[in-house]
Amino acid sequence: MAREEGYVQELTEKQSRKLFDRPVHYYLGVSGEEFVVRWESCQYKGPDAEPGRMSVVMLLPFARSR
Repeated sequence: MAREEGYVQELTEKQSRKLFDRPVHYYLGVSGEEFVVRWESCQYKGPDAEPGRMSVVMLLPFARSR
């Protein structure tokens, strides 16, 4: 089936969290859930303290879906 131009596939909550969890684990070695807890409690210092952290931060909306 051909998709229309501009097609956007909506993710389920489970898919969204999985999409977030993979790069968090890859870049930071923790689960997505643990990263969110640490991020929200300001345990991370400076945006460039760890390589890949800002890539993960940009994905935070996927962890907070619905």
